[in-house]
Amino acid sequence: MHSLTKEAKRAIAAILAVWIFAMGWVLGDNHGFDEGVEAAKADSSATVQTVPSGEETTTATTVPSTNETTTAPAPSGATTIPSTQGADNNTTTQQPTTEGNDPASLSKEQIVHKVNEAVNKVKNEQNMTCHKKEAITITLTGLSVESARNTVNDIIQGIAGEPVDETITVANGIATYPDGTTKPVKEAIPPSNDATKDFKLTADGVATATATKNGENTVYTLILVPEDTTAASPIPTHNSGAIGYLNLMAVKLPSIVTIVDSNMHYPGSTVEVEVNAAGQVVRLVNKMPMTGDGTAKITLLGEGKAEFEGGLDESWEFTY
Repeated sequence: MHSLTKEAKRAIAAILAVWIFAMGWVLGDNHGFDEGVEAAKADSSATVQTVPSGEETTTATTVPSTNETTTAPAPSGATTIPSTQGADNNTTTQQPTTEGNDPASLSKEQIVHKVNEAVNKVKNEQNMTCHKKEAITITLTGLSVESARNTVNDIIQGIAGEPVDETITVANGIATYPDGTTKPVKEAIPPSNDATKDFKLTADGVATATATKNGENTVYTLILVPEDTTAASPIPTHNSGAIGYLNLMAVKLPSIVTIVDSNMHYPGSTVEVEVNAAGQVVRLVNKMPMTGDGTAKITLLGEGKAEFEGGLDESWEFTY
């Protein structure tokens, strides 16, 4: 790296910015992601040409998370979610037919079963209205070209734009977004990294599970176990089954760019589900903190490494 020109180093930094911003796609809802990547490439090229050679700024810039509807606090250094296969098939002895007036007496296995059942019910709902809020935060905490870190953070922030606040209408099982695009409701509601993805958790993927009453409703709160992924094994079992995940290796970049390494840590995600007396989900809240690092290589230029932290903060409100 010492033999590289400053321009080459900044080119690598710009590519890393595009690479890291892929979070908006891998978390599941790739609504508008392609346009974002193209904008990222354009902005990155412009930045490489205009960054002053003497720039020494190193302060990271964060995309602010403004989701104000969530009531479950994000865990501070606790657990993460693996997507568990076949959770619903392992719960025949887990659920009581009724929970009476004391949901606090439910076991973790029973709570997990009820959450699986409730979320999959709303993912298959044919007619309803969804109010979605989503904020994704990404901040570079380390970059092989420190003098470009502030510029790269600005690129990420510019692409990310404002947090999502939109109303989605579901009719006959099809979700229609405000811009007129559509998709099956099962794909729209997380986990949405797969169009046929069910919500699947098992007790092994949950660190703690609680159930409390909110008037006639019941609020279930799950904190998932921590998970780590690598380039060779990029899918976190439990997170992918409940919310989504960040797979940097899946991002399509120019042919001269190769992602040679990618590591993610999910310290503890929270899933909160509020169910009414009719068994319908009226509110879903997901909080998924994460940290990561990776290396990108550009042909004839060399390699660059980035470290970052951030996460997803989203809420859904459903009316029927």
